[in-house]
Parts: sequence; C-alpha cells; structure tokens
Amino acid sequence: MENARLVGTVTDRRTQQPVKGAVLYLETAYYQGGDYDSYNGYRHDTLTTDAQGRFTTTFPLLCYLAIEVKQAPQDTLVYAEQIFSKNIQVDIRL
Repeated sequence: MENARLVGTVTDRRTQQPVKGAVLYLETAYYQGGDYDSYNGYRHDTLTTDAQGRFTTTFPLLCYLAIEVKQAPQDTLVYAEQIFSKNIQVDIRL
C-alpha cells in the first residue's frame, strides 16, 4: 500500500480516559519490486500520544504493521496485521 495513514487513540481500560505520553513501538514492512512473496524492507519507529491520547503517522509504503505499547513493564499490547487499506485506525485500551 502506498501513502498509508495510521490514526488512533490510547485509553485507560479502567478509567476510559486518554493516556497522554504513551509510547508506541512500530515495526512495519513493505514490498518494493520483487515478486511480492516476501517483504523487501522493514522499518522501526516510535510514536507518542498527545494530551488526548491520539497518535498519527503516515507511511510511503506499507503492507504489514505491528504495534507494541508499554505503559509499565507488565502492560504490553501488541497489534499485528497485514495492511490492505490506506486508512488504518487502531484504538488501544491499556
């Protein structure tokens, strides 16, 4: 997928309030040339939520996205999906 856009929010599971400053660790993969049977490139990024718990970013090329969120050592959430849409919405509850 070219020019994909990720948007979402992180909220606290107990209070339902937005989580400010949550750090999201992203691993993305993409195809570029080749036969589309395997990923040709990987990228690692981090995002931090704003005061309303929101995050957003764009990717020039994207076919796989994994998100890991750590609020405390025991709180880890992982989202991992093949990407088939330019607009990706991921709402996370910690």
